Amino acid sequence: MFDFLRSVNMGIVITDTSGRRDCAHMHLTVPKAFIRYVGNSLHPTDYTRVDDWINRMKYWLDNGLQELYFFMHMHDEAYSPELTVYMVDKLNTACGLNIVKPTFVQPGLF
Repeated sequence: MFDFLRSVNMGIVITDTSGRRDCAHMHLTVPKAFIRYVGNSLHPTDYTRVDDWINRMKYWLDNGLQELYFFMHMHDEAYSPELTVYMVDKLNTACGLNIVKPTFVQPGLF
């Protein structure tokens, strides 16, 4: 399947779900990556999994990756921003990037 996708210049989504890392392939068929990350409400393994992704994304960026999309979500979305801030800080440091972190809306503004 990956050879076919490569031949037609089509990418594939990589999904990393807590407890199901066996389905998180590392194949890039085009110089773009779309990672769908399903967190586990800030369980300590969420941070180690993000650290692993930082290393992988740095490797890909150092080796010609042109576009990178990382979709962070959890069953309780209230935790997604916190882990996203952690990831952006680590990715900026590791890769010399300047990605803007999400900001939190003050309660009562809406």
